[in-house]
Amino acid sequence: MNASQRTKAILVAVDDPVLHPEAMHIAAATGRPIVDSTDPGDINRHLNRVSAVLVDGEIATTITNDRRRDRIFLLASDPGPPDFKLAMDIHAEQALLLPAHTGELLTALGREDGTQTASRRHPGSTIGVLGAAGGVGVSTIAAALARRRTRKNRTVLIDAVASSGGLDLLLGLEDTPGARWPDLGFTRGTVQAEDVLAALPVTGEKLFLLSAARSTALDFFALGAADVTAAVACLAAADEPLDVVVDLRAGDIADEVVPVLDHLVLVVSAEVRAVAAAVSQRLELQRHQVPVSVVLRHRGWSGLDVAEVENIIGAPVIAEVGTISRLPRAVEMHGLIEPLPKALVAVAEAISAELGAGV
Repeated sequence: MNASQRTKAILVAVDDPVLHPEAMHIAAATGRPIVDSTDPGDINRHLNRVSAVLVDGEIATTITNDRRRDRIFLLASDPGPPDFKLAMDIHAEQALLLPAHTGELLTALGREDGTQTASRRHPGSTIGVLGAAGGVGVSTIAAALARRRTRKNRTVLIDAVASSGGLDLLLGLEDTPGARWPDLGFTRGTVQAEDVLAALPVTGEKLFLLSAARSTALDFFALGAADVTAAVACLAAADEPLDVVVDLRAGDIADEVVPVLDHLVLVVSAEVRAVAAAVSQRLELQRHQVPVSVVLRHRGWSGLDVAEVENIIGAPVIAEVGTISRLPRAVEMHGLIEPLPKALVAVAEAISAELGAGV
């Protein structure tokens, strides 16, 4: 296996003090990076991003392999027997005894990344849109992207801003019946993606919205990072192709959600202070190993050009968008409806191209 095939890590989630050194030794022998953790948060963040997962029985009872990813190996110590029922529950590829099955495990770990069967590939994309500063049109870009993604897949637009003004207003769905954040218990047990889709407000049959409730009564529900990450994980596990677009704001929720995304779009205004803020965000984002693309926002006067922004931030600018003069009034009157302004279509297509599937 060459160096380029060893870029993805192996997650070692083994609590057993006898098994742990065996698992670490085998993982190290592959030459891949190792993520060694029994923390549930770490495991959930890395589960669908690593090359393989080594897990013992104690930790296996706490994970849900909803995406049916391959190369999960349930480990136990000699003489066994292996817990085949638990292996089936977590959709493990094999249940192995160590050290007896060391050779078999090394062979399985030696397979190249990307050789899983089509039925186990993630059938959609999870994309976050985050602003380096306020007032750059993150919600508008997220909504436009979601609308364009429906040309390929069913798409869910998630409002992950605790104090949001309401994506339902932006899409014209404020009066459409359906479940909102307070109605859905993503953190209270297993929820199936199709059940969620059946409950959500929908427009055009393919664009679903998960947003805050709109009521004149005091709402005691407080949106938290656990709600959003659980929702993303649930929807990403859909059996049929489904894209998820998450409207984010810098803060605790974004910090927890970004690691579970397939791609992050950072919207940056072409101004010195905004780009400086984006540099700080970019450095923080690098530790999550999530691909980041930049959309450059021109509002009024721009002090920096594309080359300067790319050089400072260290990420590619994939699209530019200026002020769309008639858009605020149109959104206020009708919401963001089709046909979208050409500038927003161009941004959405540029983002989709980064995902490897234009719309």
